[in-house]
Amino acid sequence: MLLKGMFSAAIRTDEREIAAVEGTPFPEEEIAMAGAIARRRHEFATGRACARDAIGQLGRPPMPLPMGRDRAPLWPDGLVGSISHSRSHCAAAAALRSDGFLALGLDIEEAEPLDEDFAEEICTPQERAWLAGQPSHHRGLLLKALFSAKECAYKCQYALSGALLDFQDLAVDMDLGEERFTAHFLRDVPPFRRGDRLAGRIRLRSAHIVSAMSIA
Repeated sequence: MLLKGMFSAAIRTDEREIAAVEGTPFPEEEIAMAGAIARRRHEFATGRACARDAIGQLGRPPMPLPMGRDRAPLWPDGLVGSISHSRSHCAAAAALRSDGFLALGLDIEEAEPLDEDFAEEICTPQERAWLAGQPSHHRGLLLKALFSAKECAYKCQYALSGALLDFQDLAVDMDLGEERFTAHFLRDVPPFRRGDRLAGRIRLRSAHIVSAMSIA
Protein backbone atom coordinates (compact mmCIF):
# COMPACT_ATOMS: atom_id res chain seq x y z
CA MET A 1 0.00 0.00 0.00
CA LEU A 2 1.55 3.26 -1.14
CA LEU A 3 -0.18 5.49 1.42
CA LYS A 4 0.33 3.42 4.58
CA GLY A 5 1.80 5.72 7.24
CA MET A 6 1.86 8.77 4.97
CA PHE A 7 -0.90 10.62 6.85
CA SER A 8 -1.97 10.76 10.50
CA ALA A 9 -4.53 8.19 11.64
CA ALA A 10 -7.36 10.75 11.61
CA ILE A 11 -6.95 11.14 7.84
CA ARG A 12 -8.54 8.28 5.95
CA THR A 13 -7.29 7.00 2.61
CA ASP A 14 -8.13 4.59 -0.15
CA GLU A 15 -6.09 3.47 -3.14
CA ARG A 16 -6.54 1.02 -5.97
CA GLU A 17 -5.36 0.07 -9.43
CA ILE A 18 -7.30 1.94 -12.05
CA ALA A 19 -7.74 -1.14 -14.25
CA ALA A 20 -9.44 -2.99 -11.38
CA VAL A 21 -12.20 -0.42 -10.80
CA GLU A 22 -15.66 -0.30 -12.22
CA GLY A 23 -18.30 2.20 -11.28
CA THR A 24 -20.58 4.96 -12.45
CA PRO A 25 -20.11 8.56 -11.33
CA PHE A 26 -23.01 10.43 -9.73
CA PRO A 27 -25.08 12.54 -12.16
CA GLU A 28 -23.52 15.70 -10.70
CA GLU A 29 -20.09 14.30 -11.59
CA GLU A 30 -21.03 13.15 -15.10
CA ILE A 31 -21.32 16.78 -16.18
CA ALA A 32 -17.57 17.17 -15.80
CA MET A 33 -16.90 14.15 -17.99
CA ALA A 34 -19.10 15.14 -20.92
CA GLY A 35 -17.10 14.48 -24.06
CA ALA A 36 -14.11 12.97 -22.23
CA ILE A 37 -12.30 9.97 -23.71
CA ALA A 38 -12.82 6.55 -22.10
CA ARG A 39 -9.45 6.51 -20.32
CA ARG A 40 -10.09 9.88 -18.69
CA ARG A 41 -13.61 8.82 -17.65
CA HIS A 42 -12.19 5.68 -16.03
CA GLU A 43 -9.55 7.69 -14.14
CA PHE A 44 -12.22 10.11 -12.95
CA ALA A 45 -14.56 7.32 -11.79
CA THR A 46 -11.72 5.56 -9.97
CA GLY A 47 -10.69 8.75 -8.19
CA ARG A 48 -14.24 9.41 -7.04
CA ALA A 49 -14.58 5.80 -5.89
CA CYS A 50 -11.41 6.15 -3.80
CA ALA A 51 -12.64 9.44 -2.35
CA ARG A 52 -16.03 8.00 -1.41
CA ASP A 53 -14.37 5.06 0.31
CA ALA A 54 -12.15 7.44 2.33
CA ILE A 55 -15.20 9.57 3.20
CA GLY A 56 -17.10 6.44 4.22
CA GLN A 57 -14.34 5.58 6.68
CA LEU A 58 -15.14 8.92 8.35
CA GLY A 59 -18.74 7.83 8.86
CA ARG A 60 -20.24 9.84 6.01
CA PRO A 61 -22.62 8.34 3.42
CA PRO A 62 -21.72 8.16 -0.30
CA MET A 63 -22.12 11.55 -1.90
CA PRO A 64 -21.20 13.26 -5.16
CA LEU A 65 -17.90 15.07 -5.63
CA PRO A 66 -18.50 17.35 -8.62
CA MET A 67 -15.75 19.29 -10.33
CA GLY A 68 -15.48 23.01 -9.68
CA ARG A 69 -14.74 25.68 -12.28
CA ASP A 70 -11.06 25.29 -11.45
CA ARG A 71 -11.37 21.53 -12.10
CA ALA A 72 -10.67 20.71 -8.44
CA PRO A 73 -13.09 18.39 -6.59
CA LEU A 74 -15.81 20.13 -4.57
CA TRP A 75 -15.68 18.40 -1.19
CA PRO A 76 -18.84 18.19 0.92
CA ASP A 77 -19.32 20.57 3.83
CA GLY A 78 -17.17 19.67 6.81
CA LEU A 79 -14.63 17.70 4.77
CA VAL A 80 -11.25 18.33 3.17
CA GLY A 81 -9.53 15.98 0.79
CA SER A 82 -7.28 15.32 -2.16
CA ILE A 83 -7.30 12.92 -5.12
CA SER A 84 -4.42 11.89 -7.37
CA HIS A 85 -3.63 9.27 -9.97
CA SER A 86 -0.81 8.02 -12.11
CA ARG A 87 -1.38 6.05 -15.32
CA SER A 88 -2.14 2.90 -13.34
CA HIS A 89 -2.83 3.79 -9.69
CA CYS A 90 -5.32 6.10 -8.00
CA ALA A 91 -5.64 7.28 -4.39
CA ALA A 92 -7.61 9.72 -2.27
CA ALA A 93 -7.41 11.11 1.25
CA ALA A 94 -10.16 12.76 3.30
CA ALA A 95 -10.43 14.31 6.76
CA LEU A 96 -12.95 16.14 8.94
CA ARG A 97 -12.66 19.87 9.48
CA SER A 98 -13.94 19.22 13.00
CA ASP A 99 -10.71 17.30 13.64
CA GLY A 100 -8.79 20.49 12.89
CA PHE A 101 -7.75 19.82 9.29
CA LEU A 102 -7.75 22.76 6.88
CA ALA A 103 -6.32 21.17 3.73
CA LEU A 104 -4.79 18.00 2.32
CA GLY A 105 -2.39 17.43 -0.56
CA LEU A 106 -1.67 14.18 -2.38
CA ASP A 107 0.33 13.39 -5.50
CA ILE A 108 1.16 10.08 -7.19
CA GLU A 109 3.58 9.76 -10.08
CA GLU A 110 5.05 6.88 -12.03
CA ALA A 111 8.61 6.28 -10.80
CA GLU A 112 10.08 7.13 -14.18
CA PRO A 113 12.93 9.63 -14.58
CA LEU A 114 12.24 13.04 -16.03
CA ASP A 115 14.50 14.46 -18.69
CA GLU A 116 16.95 16.75 -16.92
CA ASP A 117 16.08 19.50 -19.41
CA PHE A 118 12.91 20.01 -17.34
CA ALA A 119 14.98 21.06 -14.32
CA GLU A 120 15.10 24.64 -15.61
CA GLU A 121 11.30 24.83 -15.45
CA ILE A 122 10.69 22.83 -12.24
CA CYS A 123 13.62 23.77 -9.99
CA THR A 124 14.91 26.86 -8.25
CA PRO A 125 18.64 27.58 -8.68
CA GLN A 126 19.29 26.00 -5.27
CA GLU A 127 17.38 22.86 -6.25
CA ARG A 128 19.30 22.61 -9.50
CA ALA A 129 22.55 22.90 -7.54
CA TRP A 130 21.38 20.10 -5.25
CA LEU A 131 20.52 17.91 -8.24
CA ALA A 132 23.89 18.57 -9.83
CA GLY A 133 25.54 17.14 -6.72
CA GLN A 134 23.65 13.85 -6.97
CA PRO A 135 24.84 10.76 -8.90
CA SER A 136 24.08 11.30 -12.57
CA HIS A 137 22.07 8.07 -12.90
CA HIS A 138 19.70 9.19 -10.11
CA ARG A 139 19.07 12.78 -11.18
CA GLY A 140 16.10 12.11 -13.45
CA LEU A 141 14.23 10.22 -10.73
CA LEU A 142 15.12 12.82 -8.10
CA LEU A 143 13.81 15.52 -10.42
CA LYS A 144 10.56 13.56 -10.65
CA ALA A 145 10.47 13.42 -6.83
CA LEU A 146 10.91 17.20 -6.63
CA PHE A 147 8.08 17.58 -9.13
CA SER A 148 5.82 15.33 -7.04
CA ALA A 149 6.60 17.17 -3.80
CA LYS A 150 5.79 20.52 -5.42
CA GLU A 151 2.56 19.21 -6.94
CA CYS A 152 1.52 17.94 -3.50
CA ALA A 153 2.32 21.25 -1.80
CA TYR A 154 0.62 23.27 -4.54
CA LYS A 155 -2.59 21.25 -4.18
CA CYS A 156 -2.52 21.57 -0.39
CA GLN A 157 -2.00 25.33 -0.31
CA TYR A 158 -4.52 25.92 -3.09
CA ALA A 159 -7.37 24.84 -0.82
CA LEU A 160 -6.58 27.87 1.36
CA SER A 161 -5.12 30.42 -1.05
CA GLY A 162 -6.92 29.71 -4.31
CA ALA A 163 -3.63 30.73 -5.96
CA LEU A 164 -2.14 29.02 -9.01
CA LEU A 165 1.58 28.98 -8.31
CA ASP A 166 4.58 28.65 -10.57
CA PHE A 167 7.17 26.00 -9.80
CA GLN A 168 9.50 28.81 -8.80
CA ASP A 169 7.14 30.03 -6.05
CA LEU A 170 8.03 27.15 -3.73
CA ALA A 171 11.38 25.64 -2.80
CA VAL A 172 11.63 22.05 -1.61
CA ASP A 173 14.12 20.39 0.71
CA MET A 174 13.95 16.59 0.69
CA ASP A 175 15.21 13.92 3.07
CA LEU A 176 14.42 10.75 1.16
CA GLY A 177 16.02 8.57 3.83
CA GLU A 178 13.43 9.81 6.34
CA GLU A 179 10.73 10.02 3.66
CA ARG A 180 10.11 13.68 4.43
CA PHE A 181 10.19 17.01 2.61
CA THR A 182 9.60 20.66 3.43
CA ALA A 183 8.25 23.22 0.99
CA HIS A 184 8.71 26.89 1.74
CA PHE A 185 7.15 29.89 0.03
CA LEU A 186 9.43 32.20 -1.94
CA ARG A 187 6.79 34.95 -2.14
CA ASP A 188 3.69 36.03 -0.26
CA VAL A 189 0.64 33.94 -1.21
CA PRO A 190 -2.08 34.98 1.26
CA PRO A 191 -2.78 33.57 3.78
CA PHE A 192 0.84 32.32 3.51
CA ARG A 193 3.85 34.58 3.82
CA ARG A 194 7.24 34.33 2.20
CA GLY A 195 9.30 31.91 4.29
CA ASP A 196 6.30 29.93 5.61
CA ARG A 197 6.96 26.19 5.54
CA LEU A 198 4.76 23.20 4.83
CA ALA A 199 5.90 19.74 5.95
CA GLY A 200 5.11 16.63 3.92
CA ARG A 201 5.97 12.98 3.42
CA ILE A 202 7.46 11.49 0.26
CA ARG A 203 8.04 7.88 -0.64
CA LEU A 204 9.82 6.27 -3.60
CA ARG A 205 8.87 2.75 -4.54
CA SER A 206 9.80 0.62 -7.52
CA ALA A 207 6.76 1.72 -9.52
CA HIS A 208 5.55 4.97 -7.93
CA ILE A 209 6.48 8.16 -6.14
CA VAL A 210 3.89 9.39 -3.66
CA SER A 211 3.82 12.69 -1.74
CA ALA A 212 1.41 13.61 1.04
CA MET A 213 0.72 16.70 3.16
CA SER A 214 -1.83 18.08 5.57
CA ILE A 215 -2.41 21.52 7.09
CA ALA A 216 -4.08 21.67 10.50
